[in-house]
Amino acid sequence: MKLALVVCGVAGALRRPALRVRPPPKRERLGEAMVTRTTGGGEERAARYRTAVLFGALVTQKVAADTLTGWTRARTTYSGATVSMLSEIAKFPVLALAICAFGGGWRRVKPTIQAALTDRPMATGWIAGAYAAQNVLYFAALSYISAASYQVLSQSKLLFTAVLAVTVLREPLSLRQWGALLTLLVGSLLVQVSEMAGGVYLEGGRAALYGGFLTVLGALLSALPNVWYEKLLKTEGEDEWVRNVQVTCWIFLWIAASQIWHALRAGARPFASFARFGAALFGGTGLDGITPAVWLVVGLKALNGILIPATLKYAGNLVYLYAKPTSIVATAFLVSLYTHTLPSPAFALGAALVIASMLAFSQKNKTVPAEDDH
Repeated sequence: MKLALVVCGVAGALRRPALRVRPPPKRERLGEAMVTRTTGGGEERAARYRTAVLFGALVTQKVAADTLTGWTRARTTYSGATVSMLSEIAKFPVLALAICAFGGGWRRVKPTIQAALTDRPMATGWIAGAYAAQNVLYFAALSYISAASYQVLSQSKLLFTAVLAVTVLREPLSLRQWGALLTLLVGSLLVQVSEMAGGVYLEGGRAALYGGFLTVLGALLSALPNVWYEKLLKTEGEDEWVRNVQVTCWIFLWIAASQIWHALRAGARPFASFARFGAALFGGTGLDGITPAVWLVVGLKALNGILIPATLKYAGNLVYLYAKPTSIVATAFLVSLYTHTLPSPAFALGAALVIASMLAFSQKNKTVPAEDDH
């Protein structure tokens, strides 16, 4: 009887091979392709939405910061160094949020700060010094030229970066890229000629040549550390968040030292008391001239600490690169609406050449330094 039951059980099992041997499910065989097919539609839509949001936020921040800075410089008297220092102070909590969101979570904030204090803290000192000088020149330049012209002329940084990349990083450039740099130079000159002629952006084109010089000098001071900073971050084992914290600290210290030096030259005796020291840090005038609009500039400048890493991480380098020419067009459009006039032909042609040169140059260079604008 037992033998009969065993035989029946074996026969039943042989009649049901599908229950015994099943091919691996398509999800296992196709891996990520299956996941993308089942849920990828929603993920792709979310990714496109996220990219659009980041792109819009980056362009809006750049246009708003430059336009509002130019507007406040024309209507309010305040220290550009003081605003630069305030924006660096505001960048510390922004960097903490960026580390939480993109650098490993909130548990990484304290170790990152500790590493910034102990891991070769002097390595980024001169880099931050150049960025600090460029930050101060930013406010000085926008006292003499329009926000639209500043955005175009500041792209001369691409020319300086390319030359330094060839000489320092030994990166070859194609003929197309050299042609793009020549186009950039011609476009920048056209914009400068338009600004000197007065155009529609400044009444009488006051000191436009000086403003253009400050802009180009700021671009040079930004390009030089960018190349070395990129070289540093490409070194194996480097932590970009540690270096970003170090650079932010150094920029604050450089600007603070500059303010104290100016106070000493003016005979203010900043070390006589805590109150005098604080007054010296803020240009001797405290927060005079820091209107709500200027505070908004401070916040907009500080947002670089989170918008740039978020765009590079979740949207990609090309999105970051295309945000710059888009901001040029958007700024020119807004200024035209505000002044109820159209840009001059020289400005329009120059801006078009600059945008074309940036797009042509970026077709090969797909990498961007981790921290471009300080």
